[in-house]
Formats: sequence, structure tokens, C-alpha cells
Amino acid sequence: MADLKIWKNEELQRIKSESDSMFDRLCSGLGLPSVCRPLLEPAVQMTENSEEVLVEAHLPGMKPEDIEISVTGDMLSMRCDQRSSCACTSQRSVYETRFRLPCKVRTDEVEAELDNDVVRIRMPKCRRPEPRRIPVKIKKTGA
Repeated sequence: MADLKIWKNEELQRIKSESDSMFDRLCSGLGLPSVCRPLLEPAVQMTENSEEVLVEAHLPGMKPEDIEISVTGDMLSMRCDQRSSCACTSQRSVYETRFRLPCKVRTDEVEAELDNDVVRIRMPKCRRPEPRRIPVKIKKTGA
């Protein structure tokens, strides 16, 4: 029992998508239709630290031009639209979602990168204004 390994959902999703990609490449090389279903619901994870909010989405087979990301206030929108075709079939995978962010972010500094089928969206948090003590003055009456 000590040799058992607990697999995380992200690891299983990665293995599945790598297997799907491998079979898709094999099928397309032979002129056969894809054996995989279109992308429906990718694994998405949101984390935050004191400086930024990070969203990671597993998007197998997507290219940067297939992915559209926008941030408005405290909402992140992500749309993926991938088209593929071979000699006998064409396929389209579409995914669209919105996430409420835990805070407002500096939209002009948001960055996204795609690496090994995972898109990472880094969103710097807006700085909260420091509390300022306001002195209370005594109103002087007219003389």
C-alpha cells in the first residue's frame, strides 16, 4: 500500500490530452477522422498571491490565434475556437467561459502565454489605497 500514488485531476487530464493529441496526429497522418471528441470543458485553475491572480487552462491542440481573452473590471472572459479538417471531415471545437476574479486587476498589464497546451494568464492586482487619517478641525465662527 505504501507504493500507491495519488493522481491529481490535472495530471490525469494532461495524460488524456497527450494521448488524444497522439491519436489525432496518427489519424490525420493516415487521412482518417479524429478519434477524439471536440474540446468541451478544459481543466481550469485559478490561484492568487499578494501580487497577482493566475489562471491556468489546459487547452490541448490550441494555437494562440484560436484563443481570445479579455478582462473587464473583475471579470475574465475566455473563448477558444479551433477548426481542423482532413481529407474526409472537418471538426470545430469551441469553448467559452467567464470567471469572476477575486479582485480588480490592472488590465493594461495582463499577460497570457501558451506553453505545452496550457495557457497561463497573469493579472497583476490593483493596489489598494493606503488608509489615510483625516484630521477633524474645529469650525471657527465668524468674528
